[in-house]
Amino acid sequence: MDRAALIVNIDKKEAFTVAKRAMQWFEARNKDYLIEKQAAFQLDKTEKEADYEKIKKEADYIIIIGGDGTFLHSSHHFIGSDIPLLGINVGHLGFLTDVETEELTKALEMIDNDNYNIEKRMMIQIDHYRSDQKIASSYALNDYVINRDPESHMLKIELFINKELVNNFSGDGLIISTPTGSTAYSLSAGGPIINPHLIKAILITPICPHNLHLRPMVISDQEEIRIKIDSDGHTVKGCADGRQQNEIVPGDEILISGADQELSIIKLPDRTFYTTIKEKMNLA
Repeated sequence: MDRAALIVNIDKKEAFTVAKRAMQWFEARNKDYLIEKQAAFQLDKTEKEADYEKIKKEADYIIIIGGDGTFLHSSHHFIGSDIPLLGINVGHLGFLTDVETEELTKALEMIDNDNYNIEKRMMIQIDHYRSDQKIASSYALNDYVINRDPESHMLKIELFINKELVNNFSGDGLIISTPTGSTAYSLSAGGPIINPHLIKAILITPICPHNLHLRPMVISDQEEIRIKIDSDGHTVKGCADGRQQNEIVPGDEILISGADQELSIIKLPDRTFYTTIKEKMNLA
């Protein structure tokens, strides 16, 4: 992989510092690279600027410098492209951007020496229906979250799997996540941690269910989830990866299944999923 592209969170000063170090590394070795155009302008490197379409056509791999939010937002441009992404963490936890800033040079050298792994991460597809018509469709690498308005009453949720009613409960909402997203919102709501490298699955985690017996479920990525919401007329939002929101009204149906598209992520061989869990959750 010879040509990299840099995507930088332009709101974080540390991200620019890290980007400059990467640029210096490339230039010292006469390696070509691209920079997403907004960051290229800020870094005074307009001769290297590229929009997402050009990056998708010309980059061999992509370095995303920011937090997990930056990674999630940027990654949606490259779903199904087979271009691998490397996340450099200048955020907080950093489960997706699991390479720390001080590891940048080591990471670049390992990639240059073909000493890396590429993991294929599953995604979920979300289709939103109203009056039997599809009104929205989206993908999620982490999760799709249905949440009530803070001023509204609890939601009444009907959960179907493969057209069979599995549960009918009241609560604040529902999280449907991938194994990658098991360390995100689902974890804080009591869901299990799933190693995304080992299994393709879909995780269903209720948010503050009124039914105390209700627990998270893990199902096959080949199964289809159908959700109906009764919100007593209040606003309900469905959100894919914290970036794409749709308003859900009574009578709408949300269908969720494993997507036919995947995302490629670069992993360094000395950093396992369990290493990341241990470091990020302060277990060592």
